[in-house]
Amino acid sequence: MQKPSDDYGDRQRINLIVFAIAAVIVVATVALMLMLKHGVDLQDCFAAGHRHCAPIDESR
Repeated sequence: MQKPSDDYGDRQRINLIVFAIAAVIVVATVALMLMLKHGVDLQDCFAAGHRHCAPIDESR
């Protein structure tokens, strides 16, 4: 009976890659949620009839 070649270094490297991919997905999800929240807040401001919901930078 042969033992399967089970290299600890390979498993560790794969785990690190999977962790990095998961971290990128989490960061991207949080960034998208924050952008959507900003858009909803802006829509709510305009819907309420307020002015200056999105100030324009005139310093350019």
